[in-house]
Amino acid sequence: MPALYPALLGAAWAALAPPVQRLHAGGARARGRFRVRRGRGLAARLLAALLRMPEAAEDVAVTLAVEPSADGERWVRSFGARLLRSSQWRSGDLLVEALGLVQCWFRLRADGGALVFEQVRSTFGLRGFGLPLPRWLAPRVEGRAEAASEEVHVDVRIFAPVAGLLVAYEGRVTGAGEGATARAGEGATPSARAGEGATPSARAGEGA
Repeated sequence: MPALYPALLGAAWAALAPPVQRLHAGGARARGRFRVRRGRGLAARLLAALLRMPEAAEDVAVTLAVEPSADGERWVRSFGARLLRSSQWRSGDLLVEALGLVQCWFRLRADGGALVFEQVRSTFGLRGFGLPLPRWLAPRVEGRAEAASEEVHVDVRIFAPVAGLLVAYEGRVTGAGEGATARAGEGATPSARAGEGATPSARAGEGA
C-alpha cells in the first residue's frame, strides 16, 4: 500500500518536487529552523496557550517525526521544548488532521512542485462521530510546502473564530526517513513513479 500522501494525491504526486515528496512519503524525520508568530489579541494569546501552540520565536529549532499508524500517520513536531502532535488519516479523497477533538479536512493539490493544503471543512468530536462546525465557529488552517534547493520551505497559519491568527510558523527543514521514497512508490501509479526526479519548483503548513 502506498503511504498516506502518495495515495491521496495519486497521479498528482509526480508533480511534487523531490524534496517535498521525501518529506511526505511516510516515516520522515526532519529538522530545521523556524520563525513563529502568535496572534496579538488577548483571545488569540489565551487560546494559543490553552492549545499549547508553539511559542513566538524569531529562530527556533524544529524537529519532525512522522510515525505510520494502522490507519494513517502521527505527526510529532517539536518547536524547541514545545511539542505539537496531530493524527492524520484519509477519508475519501480528503486528508483529515486531528488536533485534540478538532478535525480539519483538506484537499491536497500540487502547485508548481509545491504541496498545497486547501481546507474544505472542520468537525468537532471523536473520530467517526465528529459534528460539522459552521464556518463562524470553525478554525481555519493554511498550509504550503515547497522545495528550496534540497530543503523544504514550510508555511503554516492557523486562525480561530473571533480570535483571528493563533499562530503562524515558517521555515525550512531537511531530512527524510530511510527508504521513505521507496516506500511511497510501492503501489503508486506508473505515472507517479515516473515523476520521481522531476525538477523542483519553488513555493502551507500546518501543517503542520
